[in-house]
This record gives sequence, C-alpha cells and structure tokens, in this order.
Amino acid sequence: MRPAPAPAPERILSAALAAFAERGFDGATTRAIAADAGVPQGLVTYHYSSKQALWEAAADWVFGEVTEDFASGAEALRDVDPVARLRASMKRFARFVARHPELHRFMTHEGSHDGPRLRWLVERHILPLFEQSVAAIREALPRVDAVHFHYALLGAISHAFSVAPEFALVTGRDALAPETVEAHASAVVDWLIDGALARTALAKEPRGPR
Repeated sequence: MRPAPAPAPERILSAALAAFAERGFDGATTRAIAADAGVPQGLVTYHYSSKQALWEAAADWVFGEVTEDFASGAEALRDVDPVARLRASMKRFARFVARHPELHRFMTHEGSHDGPRLRWLVERHILPLFEQSVAAIREALPRVDAVHFHYALLGAISHAFSVAPEFALVTGRDALAPETVEAHASAVVDWLIDGALARTALAKEPRGPR
C-alpha cells in the first residue's frame, strides 16, 4: 500500500528548497518548482505571493524541521553526560542531513555571499542554531575552539551527502543508504570528538625534563 502523498504546500516547499539548492535564487523559477511539486503554477502563486516569499517559506520549513528534530532528541539526552550528548546530537544531525541533502547545497548558495537573504537567514535561523551548537561543544570540550569545531563538523558531516552522486561514482557506495549514513556519522563524529579528547588529555600531561 503506497503512502498518502504529502499535502500540496509541503510538496511545494520541498520542491522549492531543492530548486533553490540546485540553481540558486536567481536560477530557480516558480514554474519549474510547480512542475517538480506536481501542482499547477497557480497553486504556488496562491500560497506564496512572490518567489522571495516562497524562498522564505522554504527556509522556514526546513529549519523548522531541524529545530523540531533537535528538540525531540534533546529531551531524550537531557540526563546524558555532555560528551555523550554532543556525540549523539551530531550523529542525529548527520541522519537529518542525509534525509535533506539539499539543505547543505541551499546554504552553500546563500552562505557564499553577503546580502539581504543571508542576513535574514542568519538572524532568523542560523545564529540561534549556531549558539546552541557552540554552547554544547564548549560544555563537552571546553579546551576546544568551539567555533572552528562547529564548522569543521558541519562540513565533514554534510559534504558526502550533498555530493552523493560523486560519492557513488568514486566509492561504489550509496551515500544515502542507511548503513552508509550510520558509518559516515560514526566516522566523522567519533574521529573529531575522540581526537579533541585525546589532544586535551595530551595537553594535560606533565612534561618531563628535556
């Protein structure tokens, strides 16, 4: 039995995010987005008065999904120690990005140059998530530069999923297959966190006479 199709607005937003991620704001068209969503173009203009309004709604939709996913995971991890919490949260984020690889492509387009859209994104979505991430990193790894760790983690987690066709051709593996997602999440998160913990331990060791 096939699952029921997503409601039209959700299909429109999903298609819009994919279009903006692939072609950027200027290259995406509401006509193509409507075709990809399988709805008449009039339905797109009925729900969203302009391409800018559609872009904002698509951004709100995907970042709303991020926030909801993190909130549901945070409740389960509330009583876990900070390092284990960070590890679990980042692996959860890897699974989310694998389900939405267009998010990284979307942010690559928008984050590569300053402008009103980027400033809107930063103020509305990016900065609150960044502050939460940096706070969690500082709690778990107080001797690590949390800003660089945050961006290293984002890039290392997201890149393989955002270039899934390249990954498949180079490695012969499906980057978005569940087993690959889990292996990639464990590799990236464990290497970075274990590496940070190892460097911290080495820094604490007393040095003998030379």
